[in-house]
Order: sequence, then structure tokens, then C-alpha cells
Amino acid sequence: MNFRKTAIALAVAGIAATPMAAQADVYASVRIGVWNVDEAGSDQLELRSFSSRFGAKGEADLGNGMTGFGKYEWDVDFNRPGETSFGIRHRIVGVKGDFGKVTLGQTYHTFYNYVVGPADIPWWHSGYAMISYRGRTDDALSYNYSSDAFNFGVSAYIYPDAAEDAIDQLEVAVSFGLGDMTLGIALQTSEVDDIGNGSAEDILGVSLSGISFGDVSLGLGLQTQDDDTSLVADFLIGDLYIHIEQESLDATSIANTIDQDRLGITLGYTQSLGKDTLIYYELHSLDNDTGNSSDDRTVLQAVLKYNIL
Repeated sequence: MNFRKTAIALAVAGIAATPMAAQADVYASVRIGVWNVDEAGSDQLELRSFSSRFGAKGEADLGNGMTGFGKYEWDVDFNRPGETSFGIRHRIVGVKGDFGKVTLGQTYHTFYNYVVGPADIPWWHSGYAMISYRGRTDDALSYNYSSDAFNFGVSAYIYPDAAEDAIDQLEVAVSFGLGDMTLGIALQTSEVDDIGNGSAEDILGVSLSGISFGDVSLGLGLQTQDDDTSLVADFLIGDLYIHIEQESLDATSIANTIDQDRLGITLGYTQSLGKDTLIYYELHSLDNDTGNSSDDRTVLQAVLKYNIL
């Protein structure tokens, strides 16, 4: 059975089989600010775009309790004089209903949604000291099912240059409620050496979000791969947030040659200016623990964000 062709054919057939009552939304968000980057002996001040974007999304009633959906979103930046670059952020199509949701394309998939996203507060500076920071990924077919406080998800990555019918990477996850908290557990496996720290070894991720102490909310994350580990802690106090990442790499691990304890700390504040407008401020410090201070990075930034549509 040709898994790749069958999966795509089923999704397309499900959307095309029934007359549709569709609605679509066009949107845009402009995010421009200034930052000062101290790295590799260079101290540079820049005015730039921080992933300004525009896109379109919509849904269609397919009947029989099913809904078709799709989204296309572009990143537009002007960070070099006289140049504007466009990149694809989201490119998806899918079907959802009582059976769950099937999504094909480039977006946030299972590993991010269950164990990375719940502790990913910062606007910009996160993922520098995690074993596997799976943000928006492409070439994926995902399924998600939710029932009350229980969720199950799976993503299969089928790369264009891989062997026919091969699943090159697989992500499987569950999450469930523990009172006001949510516990997520995900496993990421791979046949290729381009996830995590460059090793095809399996990665186990765990997240615990919704922890609350008065006005303080906390999210925690843990990842392990071979002899490597990473820990994440997110503190949210009103509009103030603190994001801490610590990654321990072992010299005996399959992908490393030295012991290393990378530490990233981000302090941020979000200031609302009214409807659809805000400013966020971040101070980020990254210590790569290589014994060479030129590998470290310090960034101070302020970004004005306005949603046009």
C-alpha cells in the first residue's frame, strides 16, 4: 500500500466529496522593533522586522459532522537594505470531526504541541538550549483526538527525497488533566540524523503546565536523548515572564565530543497599548559553556506589534 499517496488522496477526497459552505479570513500582523546583539565580539544595534506575517485561513462544512480547513501564512521581513524576504510559516489542509483531526503540511505538530509549546512563553528567545525544539515542521501528516481532559496525537514525517512508503520520523504523544494542571508526554523517533542534537536516538519529552501559586503560573519541561537532558521552566507573573533553559550534553553521548552545560535565560515584559497593539521587551542571555566567551550571546530588544486585520 502506498501510504503517502493514500493519505493525501483521503484528505483531498474528504474535502471535495461534499458541497461546501465555506468562510475564510485574511489577516496580517506587523512586528517591527530594535535590538542590540552582543555576540562573538560584536555589539550591533539594528532596527528590523521580527517575523511580521500575513495569511489566510478558512473552514468549510462538509456535512456528516465533518469540517474541512486550510491555512497559508507567510513570514515577511525587510532585514537587509533594499531586500524583502518571504518565507512560509504555515501551509496546511485538513479534516476534523467527532473522529478527531487530521492535518497535512507545515505547521506545529505533535512534539511541539504536547511537550514544547506548553512551556514556550517568550515572544522570540526560546529553544536555544533544548535537545529538540520542534517548532513549525513540514512534510508531516498528523492526527489528534481529544476527549474531555485526554488528548492523543501522532505525526508521521514523509520526506520527498526518502524511499517510497518510508516514514522518516514519528512523533507520538498523550496529555491529560491533573486538576488545573496538564501533563504531556511525547516520544520522537527518527531514521535520520537531523533532529535533537544531530543524533537519530529517540527523544522523550515531558511537560507539566498550569501550575499556579497565587498570581504566579509555572510551566515545566524535560527532554532526554541518550545521555543528554534538557530542562525548561517558565514563570508568568502578570505581564512579566521568565524563561529558563538548561541543556546538559554528555561527552559519551552519540552526538557530542565534550561535556557541555548550555544555559539560556530570558526576561520579558508585555505591554498592551490597546486593541490589537502591544510592545514586548526581552533581555536574553545564552551561555554555551564551551570555555570561549565569544560563543555566548546577549540580546536586548523592544518590538512593537500591530494586528492589521
